[in-house]
Amino acid sequence: MGKVLELVGGPPASGKSTYIRVKYGSQSNREFVHLDYDAMVVKEVERSCGRVAEQDVRDHVSMVYGFERSTVIYGDPARVTVDWPFCVSKRAEEYISIGRNADRFVECNFFTAQATEAWKRSLTRHVAGEYNAFTVFLSKDSNIAEALRPSFRIFLEAHRDMPASVERIFPQVDAAYLWDNNERDAMPVLIALCKKGGKIRVVDQTRWDRFQYKREIDIDAEFEVLDSRVEEFQGKPRTLFKVRYANVIRSGREKEFFV
Repeated sequence: MGKVLELVGGPPASGKSTYIRVKYGSQSNREFVHLDYDAMVVKEVERSCGRVAEQDVRDHVSMVYGFERSTVIYGDPARVTVDWPFCVSKRAEEYISIGRNADRFVECNFFTAQATEAWKRSLTRHVAGEYNAFTVFLSKDSNIAEALRPSFRIFLEAHRDMPASVERIFPQVDAAYLWDNNERDAMPVLIALCKKGGKIRVVDQTRWDRFQYKREIDIDAEFEVLDSRVEEFQGKPRTLFKVRYANVIRSGREKEFFV
């Protein structure tokens, strides 16, 4: 197989980081390197302490990350993993091209979770992480629901587009696997797999059908922020939200959930 470039895909809180930590956490830098652009952004924001505009931070990190990405992928590590954020096909295809040019075997492991369950977990992680880093909710008079609405819509839109994106990307890589990670603290279950140039082979039809329900997501679904609280996480304060939303899936196949 030789050197490997692995795309680890899925929405926030779908289990990507856990998968990487469990599978490769004990390996040396020569054996394994993980490239994480989002983590670099948040780390740089913490260092800037609000003195630099958000876009300036992202521009700087993009420059640094681009250099590091080339150095690592064309370098010695036997395996390099990168995030395939949400289900953005163009980003995945960019990495596929880089991997091919670096003579790496390109593998994809994509993790899925129900839109409702994934959103519950992502509110805890995503809002507490990047949103707090950029102090979106510092104003006590701000309408949290309205502040969340753009990202909520983007998140649901990304979930809705997952099946089409997976169907587009999987045949392009050397080996691809779709995993169901809906159950917390459980081993992911293989849904489907694919080899380069072939058709996607469904292993678990029930879970595959559930994955296809994402096509029916309503990106304008209603939601309400009921409450919020601040708690300490790893020595730093983060804001957690209690959110109620319904009718995420137009067919009603998923029930209303509370965060």
